[in-house]
Amino acid sequence: MVITFGKVDQGLHKQAEDQAAHASASLSQGAHSSALQITTNASQGAHSSALQVNTNISQGAHSSSLPNITNASQLAPGIEDETMKSPSVLSNQDATMRSPLVGSEPPGQNNELTMASPNALSPRSPMLMEGSSLMSLMHPPPSTPQPAAQPMGTQVHQETIMADVRTGPHFIHHPYLDSLNLVVNAEFGCLVCQLCEEGIAATSARAHLVNKHPELVSTFSPAHFDTITSQLKVATSLPTITGPRAMVHGLAVFDAFACDSCALVYTTEKSIRKHHATEHRHVPVPQHWRPCKAQRMKPEGAGMVQQLWEVTGAAKEGANSRKNLLVDNLLKELDQELKTVQVPTDHRLVSPWLLTTDWHEWARWFRKPTEELRALVSPPCLSVPDEEQYKTLAKSIQLYFEEAVSLIDTTDELVLQRLNSPYPNKDGISNTPFHKHMHENTLKQYIHPVICFITMLLRDLWMIPDANMVILKLDDMLQEGSTDQSHIVHQIHLMLLAVWTTPWSKDKHYIVPDPTESCLSLLTLNQDGSFKHPKEVTKLIAKFEYCMCLTFLKEIRAHASADTNVDEAAACDDLQPWFNEKNYSTFARLHSLQHQASAIAFSTMALPSIWWTDTEAWSSLSFKGNHIAFSDVCKIFQDVKEDLVSTWENKVLKGLKLRVDYEHIVDDPSNRNVGYAFLFDSRNACFQDRACLVRSVVEGHGPFAGFLLHRDDKLIWNKAALCAWLQDYADMQKLLLMHAEMLSGAPSRGTELTAMLYRNTQARDTQNLMVFGKHVTLLGQYSKMSALTGQAKLIPHALDALTSDILIQDLALALPLCRDCSKDMLCR
Repeated sequence: MVITFGKVDQGLHKQAEDQAAHASASLSQGAHSSALQITTNASQGAHSSALQVNTNISQGAHSSSLPNITNASQLAPGIEDETMKSPSVLSNQDATMRSPLVGSEPPGQNNELTMASPNALSPRSPMLMEGSSLMSLMHPPPSTPQPAAQPMGTQVHQETIMADVRTGPHFIHHPYLDSLNLVVNAEFGCLVCQLCEEGIAATSARAHLVNKHPELVSTFSPAHFDTITSQLKVATSLPTITGPRAMVHGLAVFDAFACDSCALVYTTEKSIRKHHATEHRHVPVPQHWRPCKAQRMKPEGAGMVQQLWEVTGAAKEGANSRKNLLVDNLLKELDQELKTVQVPTDHRLVSPWLLTTDWHEWARWFRKPTEELRALVSPPCLSVPDEEQYKTLAKSIQLYFEEAVSLIDTTDELVLQRLNSPYPNKDGISNTPFHKHMHENTLKQYIHPVICFITMLLRDLWMIPDANMVILKLDDMLQEGSTDQSHIVHQIHLMLLAVWTTPWSKDKHYIVPDPTESCLSLLTLNQDGSFKHPKEVTKLIAKFEYCMCLTFLKEIRAHASADTNVDEAAACDDLQPWFNEKNYSTFARLHSLQHQASAIAFSTMALPSIWWTDTEAWSSLSFKGNHIAFSDVCKIFQDVKEDLVSTWENKVLKGLKLRVDYEHIVDDPSNRNVGYAFLFDSRNACFQDRACLVRSVVEGHGPFAGFLLHRDDKLIWNKAALCAWLQDYADMQKLLLMHAEMLSGAPSRGTELTAMLYRNTQARDTQNLMVFGKHVTLLGQYSKMSALTGQAKLIPHALDALTSDILIQDLALALPLCRDCSKDMLCR
């Protein structure tokens, strides 16, 4: 507020008069005041220095800190002093105080004393202009920048600061601290941020504002803040608090789990399991952890400030009455029960597969919702803060198994045969060695369950005395962000080997003691709480067994390379009990489940997915409840046919009337020479000239005129036009394969359809495209059976007339252009 006055109360202290006399002689141009600004003639531009005066405010108002000024008689001789009054800080009314000097100044003089408000403890707070509200000083408009006055020797009296203090049962408030969203905890005398709900040391208050509330830094004054905190006796360091104890007001309250063996608490089950495994390894793991409420001083920092303590007597907020609270809890229990796995008491209502595995009982033992059980075995979720350190885990696991696969080529064949013989005592050693997959991407699919398994172990420790420390070490390496993949890969190997070379036995607490089987059971848990059919479980078991054999292969090679006296066969002898049936091992248990699941899948009749609704003309049916008319299926074929013909004529040939005419095609299916195909048989004269479309492009016929460009006496491809044509050609190939798939009998698998040869090669002497009489035939290969048995199984698919003709025209005309263009693009 602006106060213009010429008289000062007679109650000035002697010290203030001395300072005023000294300041009157030092009024010079360019001097500034900190808490009170005295403005002389604007043309002179001089400001008075900081002087302090103590003014008693009448009517119970708070005392304020005002700068000393010179004697009033020196400013306006002959005018008596008068007592000025200021409204209470707690009042919302505006007030402008003026002295008798107003309106009686000599001409050409406009001396104003601009005083800071008694409650504006920060020198950065904006000055109140005449007629402004006092509340605008405590809450200045953010859109109006105000000049900041720099403090010089300002002293705030204890009675002034304490007059603004409001003391409650739990907190001590001060207007300036409230403007920074800070309060003082009455019990411990420490600052608490009301926004973050954490404790703050007085010496680190500004750093907290800079890091978390930068919008409040402009209102922070170190001098005023230190004065206030020293008068309020705020602690300069955070206290060390241990529990159990009553709630510390102002700090956040968390849901946590308490350790029954000590006073520590943790916010996640993973953390308390890790604590129990390291600090209480000789104490049996509780079946369930005791839930509780917990607090901590702040989430980050050194020492004990991050340590959680248990809160006792923490009442739930928001409940209107105890009756409403009981009703809410009952509804929550019912809702929770509906979300968990339900187990009938009558075994006749349980499937034979679940009666064999007891997985439904195991899922119920967790007493967790189905969503949480499924999340336990999900891949690392990078959006969860606790799993952000696992972002490289999947890549490290893939690198580990790729290294193991690379050892297959240099491993003794007998060792590989023994790895592929799960029951040698009954079936003997298999003649088919353990081998790679035919497709490179298959390994990524096979290691997916293992990624989920390792992530599950990192999330929640199990009763694995010999492996828990290895798991914790891997977790520490990932949390530290280790970039050395070799160490991480080695630790993954040690962890898998420790888990898969441990004998497991059931007890009354653990129906499924093996963590691998537990992971398998949860991977088969559906979203609705049911379990997958046994025929779908066999795929997961096969993936686990393949990865286990890779781990044992890596260990066999490591033993043989580490000890010159131990060869691969001797190392295989040591590990063989862990990858053979009828032993107390994880592999034996999974292989037994594989046998049971296969037997159930083969012997159980599947319910029909198709039901004919027209049993006379057989023109309509119901497929999984959806009505399908045969006329609609024919329309699909017709639409695909029209798209195929249009794409071939208008996009691939671009309207050119090019065609290879043929009447009878000669083919020798028994010819196994490299490069042989009916297209290259000398008896088929119609296929001798296969460069018709290539010449049309080179010569620039019709739409192909811009495909070749002349640059410096050279011909170069128009890459834009070429890429567009190659895309159209790929679309034609897709429609051609789809047409062949739908109209050539039983459909082939997608991986088989995209791996066909139209001529013999050095690696495979049986082509997949042959002509039998007047029928063009696709000779499909059952690649899955070939991978399992090592023997090729061929399945012929006769093509219809349209598909056969476009396929022959494609091989004779478009394929040469596509091959040359693609080769040129790759080279460039």
